[in-house]
Amino acid sequence: MKQSFAAILILAAVAANVQAVTVDVYYAHLCPDSVRWVQDQLLTLNPTLLNSITLDFIPFGKAHSVNNGQSFVCQHGPAECEGNRVQSCILSMLPTQQAKVNYVGCQMSFTADPRGWECAFRSGVNLNAAEACVEGTQGTALQLEAERRTQLITPAFIPTIVFNGQFNQALQDRSLTDFAGIVCELSGLSGVGC
Repeated sequence: MKQSFAAILILAAVAANVQAVTVDVYYAHLCPDSVRWVQDQLLTLNPTLLNSITLDFIPFGKAHSVNNGQSFVCQHGPAECEGNRVQSCILSMLPTQQAKVNYVGCQMSFTADPRGWECAFRSGVNLNAAEACVEGTQGTALQLEAERRTQLITPAFIPTIVFNGQFNQALQDRSLTDFAGIVCELSGLSGVGC
């Protein structure tokens, strides 16, 4: 009994030192650097570390809207704009962070269907509802919100990774090669994956 109580106290002390970390990922559908970051940094993150952070994906990149969303212009052309919109809609429909990571991991691959529907199907969302979002005002509203959020940080490079709501150039630079290390430091975790 004394050992289990001591173990509970140790776990509580460890948990008390763990800090909540939010991570905003500003990326673009057809951006090769975004694909590499997802594949080499995000998808290689230890599950314990992944579960210790709150992720938010903002698929917009260096795009801009025309006439309040009547159309969008993207760095890698119209297919990227369509893909950003599809990703915004699918992400808005997925219920869990793990489902979102799985979807982004599927879609942000050099071998993925460039339009994005195969990974949407794999994610389990209702494809009719997803298409209605993409083709309708909800898709426009989601992309306008992604634009608003992106303009708040005015990224010089895509992907841009923002920790705890504050852009930091040193963390941004390091996140491209040592995302796990940053998560370990900011969360206060040590051990597996750190």
